[in-house]
Amino acid sequence: MPPVLRLRSNRSSRIPNNQIWGVRKAERKLRFFIDSQAIVVRLYEGMKVGILAGFLVLTFSSVSATKYAGEFLSLGVGARGLGMGGAYISVVDDATSGWWNPAGVARLSSRQAVFMHAETFGSLLNHDYLSVGLPRDNFGLVFSALRLGGGGIKVTELPHPDSLIGDNNRPYVVKVEGHGDYAFLGSYGRPLGPNLFWGGSVKLIYRAIVDNSAFGIGADAGLLWQPRVNWWTAIVVNDFTSTLLAYDTGTKETITPTVKLGSSYEYSCQDFSFLGAFSTDVRFEGRKASAQYYQGSISADNHYGLEIGYRRKGFARLGFDVGDFTAGAGIWVSPVRVDFAFLTHPALDNSYRVSLSIEF
Repeated sequence: MPPVLRLRSNRSSRIPNNQIWGVRKAERKLRFFIDSQAIVVRLYEGMKVGILAGFLVLTFSSVSATKYAGEFLSLGVGARGLGMGGAYISVVDDATSGWWNPAGVARLSSRQAVFMHAETFGSLLNHDYLSVGLPRDNFGLVFSALRLGGGGIKVTELPHPDSLIGDNNRPYVVKVEGHGDYAFLGSYGRPLGPNLFWGGSVKLIYRAIVDNSAFGIGADAGLLWQPRVNWWTAIVVNDFTSTLLAYDTGTKETITPTVKLGSSYEYSCQDFSFLGAFSTDVRFEGRKASAQYYQGSISADNHYGLEIGYRRKGFARLGFDVGDFTAGAGIWVSPVRVDFAFLTHPALDNSYRVSLSIEF
């Protein structure tokens, strides 16, 4: 057997403790510097998207807008987010992210489909939504379809069109028609780092009103950032290209950009979780007194939401959507999730929303 060389311990050759402490301190500084550089790079990449979105908002905010041209896109989808007062852009991590915040597409953890049906404002309108989310290794995709429509539009004519309305020339109903707004969205999201995500959506819009129709195309962009554990912040720019609706009559309507800012924080205590969220919608179309806050042509509307969960299976929710009270509940038994929302309105009837999510 070859001889084994054994080294004796020599106290005089050991590194002094103060030198070891100095080396470890230097290592910590170096590690902090490297981590700081990585964070700065990720933030810079995210800021490039944000700066581009902000530039487009400033560029197109001066474009002549048509008030409420895209109002059907602001009604919200998915009973969970609606039950939380619409304060959902920093919370979303499911297949409804294509509508709320396309950056949330990157947070999809499984393939899923979401369906929602509602008879809005006392059955005045039918509101339907369907989306499919497909996560990939380093990005996610969501495809969505939205419809808001109803019937009961009475088309009338005069017996004598060239004469004034009178006892012998009163309008009569020729036919009863319907109307509908449709939107189809393709959304893409990917991470810029472990705590930073971005995404975008392209949407096609079709509007049918009696015998006339309109087409439009637009785009949304969003960012999600987690500065600390359980704390999320978000920014979304809807219609940052100023979506144009062109009617077959030659009329044109413009949907101006809407900037949405939001934040949320979740706290867990044993079997319970508490999620609080806030967001605000900033518009540039001169809504003035019809908004909660306004200055000149700029207006803002706020959303507040709270969700209390028990063992991640049962949920209770409440919130305020532009000042109107909302409430909701949900049950999640994997792979199925059912959510319910109750929405109040000061002038129209209250609304109920039910959505179903299935993982596959």
